[in-house]
Amino acid sequence: MRPFLRTFSLLSARKARSALNGVRSMSGWEWVRNLAFGAMGLWMMEGLRWGFFRLLSYLDALPLLGPLLIWKLVAMAMLTTFSMVIVSSLVISLTSFFYAEDLRWLVRAPVPLRALFADKAVETVFFSSWMIVLVILPMILALAQVKHLGPGFLAAFFALLLPALALSCAGGMAFTLVLMAAFPSSRTRDAVWILSSLAAASVYVFVRAAEPERLVRPDAMQLVSEYLRYLQAPTAPRAPSWWLTEGLAAWVGGAREVFWLRAAWLYGAAGAAAAVLLALAGRLYARGYSGAQEGGRARRPIDIPPTPEARLRRLLGRWAPSAAATALFWKERTCFVRDVKHWSQLVLIAALIMVYLFSIDRLPLDTAELKSLVCFLNIGVAGFVLSSLGLRFTFPAVSLEGRSYWVARAAPLSVSQLMGQKLAFCLPPTLAVGTALVAASNHLLGADRFVSVLTLGTIWLAAFTLSAMGVGFGALFPRFKVENIHQVESSAGGFVYMACALGFIGLTLAAEAWPVKMHFDARLGRANAWDWRAAGLSALMLLVVNAAAAGLPWVLGRRALEAYEGD
Repeated sequence: MRPFLRTFSLLSARKARSALNGVRSMSGWEWVRNLAFGAMGLWMMEGLRWGFFRLLSYLDALPLLGPLLIWKLVAMAMLTTFSMVIVSSLVISLTSFFYAEDLRWLVRAPVPLRALFADKAVETVFFSSWMIVLVILPMILALAQVKHLGPGFLAAFFALLLPALALSCAGGMAFTLVLMAAFPSSRTRDAVWILSSLAAASVYVFVRAAEPERLVRPDAMQLVSEYLRYLQAPTAPRAPSWWLTEGLAAWVGGAREVFWLRAAWLYGAAGAAAAVLLALAGRLYARGYSGAQEGGRARRPIDIPPTPEARLRRLLGRWAPSAAATALFWKERTCFVRDVKHWSQLVLIAALIMVYLFSIDRLPLDTAELKSLVCFLNIGVAGFVLSSLGLRFTFPAVSLEGRSYWVARAAPLSVSQLMGQKLAFCLPPTLAVGTALVAASNHLLGADRFVSVLTLGTIWLAAFTLSAMGVGFGALFPRFKVENIHQVESSAGGFVYMACALGFIGLTLAAEAWPVKMHFDARLGRANAWDWRAAGLSALMLLVVNAAAAGLPWVLGRRALEAYEGD
């Protein structure tokens, strides 16, 4: 036991010293950037806290039903949170246990495998849960404010939270460990990516389809008495989330013996899970790690058949794109198909579209004018979705060339051709998602013809501009030496892209606001509602905004990429 504890403490000290060295080595620009991101994160958390405070204050004022509704919502939030932690631990444990960069040295070092596994397990728990905990923390702070609870309540929450998080992650870690030992292949990693994405998408769709807002709608309060039994029933009573909720409710109610009993359950179950995981690691971890380093055998013929792009180019004849553009598009498509993480993202995008349209269909709108107005404002929401997708796919497109970027630069290709190929590959899916969101929303709400045509044309134009903006900013802020695509998304360039994209969406709505106002004035019977000079000025403003938003980042990015000579 002593060698295990000594090695584990040494590995933990290594992580702490690495983090301290990283903080000490930050430049002035990195300090400013991180402080700006931290301030924005705190601002968003404060906004969530304020929203939860308003909701919980309203519920707390309801006689009889208020406390039941509050704790039911807390239980649902905890269950959703820990479900997402389980899904996250599937992906994080796969990387930290089998594909982390430092494993190539640690596995060869005189380190007991159980101690190495325990070190990576703590790392998995942290990276699987820290962001999700930051999202749920504003709700707990709002609950403490509404119930006038002191720091002791927050201490009790964190005391119960740690074993609950460990229990939630233990399931994902055990599943990954057994799966990699039973099927020791890099293909298993692809299967885990797909399964985790399907699970996350299912949780997301399930939570939205449950329509939790029905419990707190004022016009449904006369029906809540029928749900008293449902509100008093446990929510997943065998899950750690319910033990945590019971413990918090007991602390607030003054039942300290119940609180300590739930704490004993959580810590006892977490200790048992840790013992089982360490026993499994002693038997399975070495086999799973060894198999994860092996590659699959190629079963393709030696001769390479003509690609679909080459055959299409022959069919188009003189209207076909250049051979370089055709080859680049084939390379991009092949790399996309080979990376299973992109497939998993497609599953999440499909879930996002389903929930988006479900929410649109459930909007309580009465008049046709109000529905058409919401369809126009929906451009802003759809534009935000496209901007977020651009941050995930379009902005990192140039950086994903990685160390092979110099192969493309050594080829007889210009930077404009390389960027044009990125735009040609990213634009069709962006157009498809934007069209699906806007066209389906217009159909569900029954928008009039003018608003339908305007919103559809606007989202097509915005899709092109956002795609060009993403490629341009990606070329302006390239990062070819990162290990993870999330490092590209969370960089300073990603922040600049999102800020400019949201500003562009706001200017687009502002440019079209006056013609839309004239349209609704005409529908409501106002004489001479249309001022065609103002409409023409709005159209000119829209064209200028799109030209500047697409052209400036593109030109600046092209020049920066042409002058790039390495870090």
